Amino acid sequence: MTSIFKYSMLRLIRNKSNLFWILLFPILLGCMFKVAFSNIGKTESFQPIPVAIVCEDTKNADTFRTIADELGKEGKDQMLSVIYCEEEKALKLLEEKEIDGILYAGDTVKLTISANMGNARMNQSILKNFVEEYNVSTTIITDTLATHPEKLPALLKDITTHTEYCKEVSLSRTDADSYTQYFYNLIAMACLYTAMGGLFVAIENQANLSTLAARKNISPAKKQVTIIGELAATITFEFVLNLLAFLFLIFVLRVDMTARLPFALLAIFVSTMTGICLGFFLGSIGPKSEGGKIGMMFAIVMPCCFFSGLMMGNMRILVEQYAPFFNRINPAALMSDCFYSLATYDSMERYTRNILTLILLSFIFCLGGFLFTRRKKYASL
Repeated sequence: MTSIFKYSMLRLIRNKSNLFWILLFPILLGCMFKVAFSNIGKTESFQPIPVAIVCEDTKNADTFRTIADELGKEGKDQMLSVIYCEEEKALKLLEEKEIDGILYAGDTVKLTISANMGNARMNQSILKNFVEEYNVSTTIITDTLATHPEKLPALLKDITTHTEYCKEVSLSRTDADSYTQYFYNLIAMACLYTAMGGLFVAIENQANLSTLAARKNISPAKKQVTIIGELAATITFEFVLNLLAFLFLIFVLRVDMTARLPFALLAIFVSTMTGICLGFFLGSIGPKSEGGKIGMMFAIVMPCCFFSGLMMGNMRILVEQYAPFFNRINPAALMSDCFYSLATYDSMERYTRNILTLILLSFIFCLGGFLFTRRKKYASL
């Protein structure tokens, strides 16, 4: 068993194709994800809203002008970029899209905007809310002065004090970046790609597919012992490669996947084992050629990755909505959900369920692979 494990490790180290798909490909894809998502979600700083103010000769207009000057002061709290002018010039500026709106300051404040400025809708909405709030506050203050002037100080205090009636409570452990899920699925894909290693364990023990398998079948070593040793070596080696890819993501690309790190490493190990057992099972059944078995493996692995959300971030949510059972048996969805649940939930119930399901799938695949491999007999070698 020891010598089988040793020489299997040496064979795996020399397999350049395996090193590329399990180690280098996830790293390259991770770098592409990082570049693609690095600027998404970054908000630009607020820019003062350009407005023209047309003032009438009224006391209320003078009051509004004082407030507009205060809001137009340069600094981090500047809200408006104010131009005082006549109505004709203001309309021309609005037509030329030099400003986002015109404020008419009289007994009340009125707002004029252009319907042809789609890119200024947000600023126009801010101006609309500002004008409505100003007019309401002015009316309340005027009425209070006329009826209960002694209550004016308390009213002004209430108007200038911002009260929060809602409290934001996070339902998750962290404020997760919505694009981190792509990296969860990337690790899941790398773990599923280890099916290639399990596939070759099965192929290299079928005498009709390789000369190496033919020599193994006539050797005195028991076939089951040989397969167990090769599977153990493959799981160990592929786990190390996936671990290196994972460490590259978190330490070089700075992807936040370090929540409950020991459990994350356990998820990688169990996921690697599941991928290899899946490949071993597929290699024991199906087409009688090596190329046919490899094609069948990719025909199964890639849809699993697609439905888990590797190509479309909301795909797993859609599957959960219309076919939730598939998410419970899809290895890629289970693998990525392990990392998601570690980062999101305080409870370990969901993570434990995913890990136990992966272990069960590994047992079923491995048992099926041994049963099909054991039944193969050869008339001559």
